[in-house]
Amino acid sequence: MAIHSLCSPTPELACFACCPPLRPPGYDHLDYRSSLTRLLSENRGAFLAGHRPSRVIQGFWCPGLGFLDPAGRRVGCLLHPAANQGRDLRGPTGYRDKCHRESCAEARAFDQLAQPPRTRLMELCAAMDSFVFSSRRANPVMRLLALGPATAAAAAELPGLSLAELTAWPWLSRVDPALGWLIGRLVAETGPELLRRPELHGDLQRLVHRLRRALGPRPPLDQGQPLHQVMADQWQARFWRYVLKRNRALAGQTQTWQAALAAACQHFPA
Repeated sequence: MAIHSLCSPTPELACFACCPPLRPPGYDHLDYRSSLTRLLSENRGAFLAGHRPSRVIQGFWCPGLGFLDPAGRRVGCLLHPAANQGRDLRGPTGYRDKCHRESCAEARAFDQLAQPPRTRLMELCAAMDSFVFSSRRANPVMRLLALGPATAAAAAELPGLSLAELTAWPWLSRVDPALGWLIGRLVAETGPELLRRPELHGDLQRLVHRLRRALGPRPPLDQGQPLHQVMADQWQARFWRYVLKRNRALAGQTQTWQAALAAACQHFPA
């Protein structure tokens, strides 16, 4: 079975971390599982009884979010066209356009993976329900995907990788997601076993320190073209924004940056 979307990868799983698209920073549905379970059940019951939202969402809750299955395992949008034979019932909530635009780094990375790594990563999540699957804190596969497609694909290639092992990687919950492009580059040079290195977080911090020192202080003003226009992809642009604390580059600067990075990587992992 082809897996097309991280939002709804299997008949048993769905991610609802971005629903509704009005949430305070750091919000995690898993923290409110007990009370939300009741609300999700009530929303499903109201929907099946024919009740539909009639006014714009106020606050952090959408009446369209509910259990999609009788077992209460899969959570998602009851109003989405995929659940209603192509009819979009989200209009009265006032958030249809924002819901349609909603995206996350994890989903964008997943979209760029080939089917074999998609399937492998979702196999690691098979025992989860939607609460755990959606949680960036509880689900290490989500933290892995946040690093970008290159790192996620490399992890999926590791022989014998289990969810327990992935959860135990000490660096995975500590490393800034912006370093995912760098990890992918290092893995391409040394092999995916690098991801099993317990000291990887410290190794990366030292490499970034060398790189910043080689490139010198940040200029007072950003000049040039936006990084997302001059870099090969969004993940590389994100990395350089993190390292250099800037959003633009002048002609020729990126070549200088890449040369400095190549020199810094020669000493990795020392």
